[in-house]
Amino acid sequence: MQAYKPRIFVSCIYKLEKDSPQRRIKDETIKQIRNAGFEPQIFMEAGLAEDMVWNFDTVYSILKKCDGAVILGLGRWSMSNEKESAKIPTEYNHYEGALAASLKLPLLILSEEGIADRGIFYNGGGFIYTSIPSTADNNWFNNDEYFIGRFNAWKRAVNNRFQVFLGYSGEAKDVANSLVAFLTNRLNLRVKEYRANFVQGGTILEEIENAVNTCQCAIFLFTASDKLENNENQASPRDNVIFEAGYFMKAKGKERVLIIREEGTKMPADIGGNIYLPLKNRNDISTIAADVQYFLENRL
Repeated sequence: MQAYKPRIFVSCIYKLEKDSPQRRIKDETIKQIRNAGFEPQIFMEAGLAEDMVWNFDTVYSILKKCDGAVILGLGRWSMSNEKESAKIPTEYNHYEGALAASLKLPLLILSEEGIADRGIFYNGGGFIYTSIPSTADNNWFNNDEYFIGRFNAWKRAVNNRFQVFLGYSGEAKDVANSLVAFLTNRLNLRVKEYRANFVQGGTILEEIENAVNTCQCAIFLFTASDKLENNENQASPRDNVIFEAGYFMKAKGKERVLIIREEGTKMPADIGGNIYLPLKNRNDISTIAADVQYFLENRL
């Protein structure tokens, strides 16, 4: 598995005249994203969306696989009256920006000078925002201190996200450590752990909500933690692990949640229909490593 590059959804005008000022702004913006170590996702141009046709389903599916978004507002039309004039960006900027915001992605809002201060381009909207002069070139992008500061703040927010949330009980610490080592050292992924990364002083639910918003997908270890009174050969996973798995399934979609079930562990009836990986020996994850990698390659 190749080193993971954070995916960045780029909302921008598709067709621009070659060598035009707007084309230069777009090209330089994409260059900044690539130089940051990120992978741009642009419909009919780059990334997973390169060969896709835009519609409401495809844009949502691509955004769910992204770690951040850049909304590049370039004037497509202009309007004026006796008192003022304004450039109007493509309407797709507003839709895609709102969708990215609803998914809690770090947003960088860039607007060409003169773009109307409305919708996603409202400077007081709470997102990282900066205006770009219509004459901006490579020199401006690499030397304007305000832009560099805004871009770096957004870059940090993207890099602070995780690819995987790992949920497990205290009794499964050893197998969890083995899995974390596999995910980080072998697959080069950032992992948010239930025990290691939760902030002290907050509530569990708040931390789970934060994990949903900052993690691409989740893996849960259903291990034999609590013996069942009526069955000596079976045990149940901890209630909190079951709750977290259900919460993630609802928030991220079942397809983005992987359950690893230790042999002898009872599956809760409500999620028993979900496909899971069987783990025979909690001290040996080699039997599931290839399947875990396959899941992540297809879900990230």
